[in-house]
Amino acid sequence: MLVQSRLRGSVFCSSSRSFATTARRTNLPVVPLWINGQASTSSSGGSVTHKHPKSARETCEVIVAGEDETNQAILDSKRAFEDWRNVNGWERKGILQNVVQLLKDRKDTFTEALKADASFADIVIGGDQMSASHLVEGAANTAISVEGSIPQTKDDSFSMVLRQPYGPVLSIPAFNYPLTLALRSIAYPLACGNTVLLRASPLLPQFFGLLAPLFEDAGLPKGVLQTLNLSEKDAPARVEQLIAHRDVKMVNFTGSVRLGKILAAKCGEHLKPSVMELGGKSIAIVLPNADLKLAANNILFGAFFNSGQVCMSTEQVLVHSDIAAEFEEILKQTAEEAQWGEGMEMVRPDSGIGARAMYDDAVKGGAKPLYSASPSSTSSTTTSFPPTILTSLSPKTTLYREESFAPLLSLHTFDNIDKIIEYANSHSTGLSTSIFSQDFQESLELAKKLESGAVHVNGMTIHDQHNLPHGGWKNSGWGRFNGIGAIESFTQTKNIRFAKEAMLPIGAMYKGL
Repeated sequence: MLVQSRLRGSVFCSSSRSFATTARRTNLPVVPLWINGQASTSSSGGSVTHKHPKSARETCEVIVAGEDETNQAILDSKRAFEDWRNVNGWERKGILQNVVQLLKDRKDTFTEALKADASFADIVIGGDQMSASHLVEGAANTAISVEGSIPQTKDDSFSMVLRQPYGPVLSIPAFNYPLTLALRSIAYPLACGNTVLLRASPLLPQFFGLLAPLFEDAGLPKGVLQTLNLSEKDAPARVEQLIAHRDVKMVNFTGSVRLGKILAAKCGEHLKPSVMELGGKSIAIVLPNADLKLAANNILFGAFFNSGQVCMSTEQVLVHSDIAAEFEEILKQTAEEAQWGEGMEMVRPDSGIGARAMYDDAVKGGAKPLYSASPSSTSSTTTSFPPTILTSLSPKTTLYREESFAPLLSLHTFDNIDKIIEYANSHSTGLSTSIFSQDFQESLELAKKLESGAVHVNGMTIHDQHNLPHGGWKNSGWGRFNGIGAIESFTQTKNIRFAKEAMLPIGAMYKGL
């Protein structure tokens, strides 16, 4: 099935490459801007060439937004909001349900674009597509769940509390679980009646270029979703332009703590509300009565899925000393039985170099390798690193303090639960935690004490579904996605009060002073 696009000289196709070659300075596919329902292949910002991070091969030419195009997108988003805010929840639900169906129809197109942009394993792509469909289905239900209230009043007046959308929302999703995170950044604001200005990931331009046409074909009105590609050198100025603009009403960011702090500071400067879903250094706790084989299996999957490139990836294991030696042996044996290849590919250029630097710093600080898919840990490239487990990690090392976003896992031993809690809560982040124990009362009491947005008992740290609030504590951010959490994040309250008519004693206001 061919779906005509507004891109001059090209078509979107559900079974082939998304962007056809056009007559430009290169013979590469062209990824346009998407502003007010139009694919634009000209811009004051010019264009950049994307290279595949592993092969360094040029894959596409990306049209990037300049100051003028950014202002135009904001203006069109504001105009579209005036109508979209009044579209009822059932209509918004229907559009989002159409998105789910189109996702299934265009699954191969999204897969092809993703692989053209970067390196992703098939298990990651498949899981991402299932997760994304589940999430958009949930967002469709959220659209008909936005409700207000009628509180009681002491003066017999009638008050209603409405929940209303903010307006144009700047959404900046992460790249690592691309379809889920991109659609989450779009679908929940739309479900709540906002319009969206999508900042496309520069790491996945062809993939992100598919999103706005997908929503328009699902019935979304023009201008409700805009896609802006930004060049690396101009991105800080364009993002600041967006945040500072009076018509951009809030910011929705998923990414690293470092970038989150920069964006949060800008939001504070311009008094813009925000949702920040930032990184973590997720912990798995293994207690004496745990099923050790289950714990090893779930911890390894949670640590090395998508090469460790998940904000909820398991990065640290806190083991009770009573079972530490036995668990280390089971963990090592389970890893060896997995028979992983030597290097796991990552998306960002030079990510393998960063993982190598963290590993070398850890070993220099006294850490000991318990397991590595490469015996010498020398098989890393600029974009890959072997799955590795370390013990005896020093608090002075970078890996001890910072999220690796790589296939690196460390083990730490403690002789009582109080010390485990103290260590877990000493970290500045708190997104997701696991507890492995057969004592559910003990697990519940421990979970209550952990400073984490989610705690999973006998399950891995990576988990999300549309009816459970998702977000972090501490430096892992604020605001929530999914269900009620999304409604609270992407709408604001308005109190409308009908006073009980009464004449007020205006003449008595200053008597007796």
